[in-house]
Amino acid sequence: MKKIISILLVFALMATSFSVFAAKPIPEYDHNCLTDCKGECEYSPIVVVHGIMQSQVYVQDKEGNDILTSDGFPIVEGMDMQFMFDMKTITNEIPSILLKLVLSFITGDRDVLVDELVNVVDKAFNSHYFSADGTRENGVHVDEYWYSDEVAMTKPDKSYGYAQGYRKDENGNTLPSYKYEHEYDFIKAQVDITGYCEKAGYDHAYYFAYSSFGDTLETAERLDSYIQMVKEQTGHDKVTVVFISLGGTIGNAYLAKYCDPADIDRIIFAAAATDGSYLLSDLMNAALSFDDSELFYSEMLPLILQLTDSGMDWLGYLLNFVTRAIPQSLFTDHIDYIAGRVIKEVLGNLIMNCPSMWALVPSGEYEALAQKYISDEAHAALKAKTDEYYQIQKNAPATVKKLSDEGMDIFVICGYGLPLPSAIENWDYSSDNIIQIQSTSLGATSAKYGEKLPEGYKPAIDASYISPDGSLDAGTCALPERTWFIKNQSHLKLQSSVEDVIQLCIDIAINKSITDARVNNGGYAQFNEYRDNKGLRDVIRTYENLTEEELASVSAEDKAELDALYNSAVTEMAKRTWSYDNAKNIEIALYTKFYDLGYKDEKPFVRYELNGKLTPFFKALSDFMLKVYGPRDYYTSK
Repeated sequence: MKKIISILLVFALMATSFSVFAAKPIPEYDHNCLTDCKGECEYSPIVVVHGIMQSQVYVQDKEGNDILTSDGFPIVEGMDMQFMFDMKTITNEIPSILLKLVLSFITGDRDVLVDELVNVVDKAFNSHYFSADGTRENGVHVDEYWYSDEVAMTKPDKSYGYAQGYRKDENGNTLPSYKYEHEYDFIKAQVDITGYCEKAGYDHAYYFAYSSFGDTLETAERLDSYIQMVKEQTGHDKVTVVFISLGGTIGNAYLAKYCDPADIDRIIFAAAATDGSYLLSDLMNAALSFDDSELFYSEMLPLILQLTDSGMDWLGYLLNFVTRAIPQSLFTDHIDYIAGRVIKEVLGNLIMNCPSMWALVPSGEYEALAQKYISDEAHAALKAKTDEYYQIQKNAPATVKKLSDEGMDIFVICGYGLPLPSAIENWDYSSDNIIQIQSTSLGATSAKYGEKLPEGYKPAIDASYISPDGSLDAGTCALPERTWFIKNQSHLKLQSSVEDVIQLCIDIAINKSITDARVNNGGYAQFNEYRDNKGLRDVIRTYENLTEEELASVSAEDKAELDALYNSAVTEMAKRTWSYDNAKNIEIALYTKFYDLGYKDEKPFVRYELNGKLTPFFKALSDFMLKVYGPRDYYTSK
């Protein structure tokens, strides 16, 4: 349930996002060379430019004080979702919402309910509002790190101090803080590049923190200053920069406006939104898919539940029978009406006025949306910025290709084969669940989700650039020789893919023999496959954490089997051509052995097989109902 709520909140944030600091002066930092190598080692320092909500941004009043909730905790953009709003104030509104819901049904006046919902949304987001010129109504403070990860290990994290005593048990007793004691603890929780640090040194690793909701062009300019600082502190002439997710928009602006090629060793785009996401443009347009009755009564709910990774896909098909009890015309009409009012009355102060959110609008959607929302005089200053970024964005593939042709080492890593959230109109783009493949790949040609390229399709280069499943052509990318594709890699699982996507980034940064995705690729196949290395990692750690006493209590036969399974898991984890099925089968075998020996409590059948048994059963029932009864509710005749 927590994961479902978190994902829904992420979508809400994408639909109700907010911005950041105006241009701030560069803080004082140490201008001395601080590395032991003095810039003479083989490893260029690395700068990670993170994705959405991966920094800590404190909302402040006009006097520069942190705005606090009724519980005394600050409003923070980018820590736990619960701290972005005054949750107690919002939950206190629930009785009023329920009352208005009843009154709405009694009176037949839906505005009774919608007025209250808009009021609650306004209370939740008003501390994050923007003015029409694209500037923020409240100030913010971004926790920045103008020093290496090595120094960040010694710096107490601001959120840790706030969190002391925040949590209490049912008796009101203070519980220990679960926040990040040091700044590095937070950094590592966002993007774990331990593998790089252990080779190059923590003094060579830097985390460029910025507000996800700000001015993309100003942030890119600040990144350039940050890179100059990294060069000073490390003694190296060049840096490697990794742009992740939203960081791809910063990468676009940096490469187009501020980048000196002499500063760059390597550039890596990982799941980067170089051409925005239809998730955002559809939310701006209130372009939802609830009126698609075929989708609504078949795959919409199962696909949403798949995003939660809850192992309850079957529940979506079961709920298809429940949703038929709601008159679809009434439901769809209410959703469209609520979305329209929220956009008009709330989002105008939030997403529509935030420059960095416009950077997430696909270039093909920008002109129409800009004309609709920010073409008036009040938005002139904002539109000047978004127009400038739009020109950068639509030319991003050409910019990247030009820099690459001139000698800059640029690499791209992207996921494909998954749908966007099924509640939006453009849900059926092949994507990593959040960003369509055309954006993250800088121009791949792709079939829609679940489909293949049309029969007779002529590859842009040759057939070796067509994915094994026949769904995409890498030949149309800006860098077809230097782009990796990972089938079924979800954007929501990037942080847990430490041994896969993150390790590939690290190896590209460290191993200069990796020069392309096709031949000199370090063993990483250009077309790879997502695997659940989180589950595999769990069983490996279980084995490694067994005590000598526990191992001594196991029979020689069981010990030999356990050792063999563990070695298979370690071998599988080290592979650079990934297979979901292989990794999962080894995980199941090792977990089952742990269960048999009493080291795991949950039955393997429940953990691994139940969802797989229930899902096809309820899907078959749902499909049968759709075929026999049709895509309609229980009240509508054929």
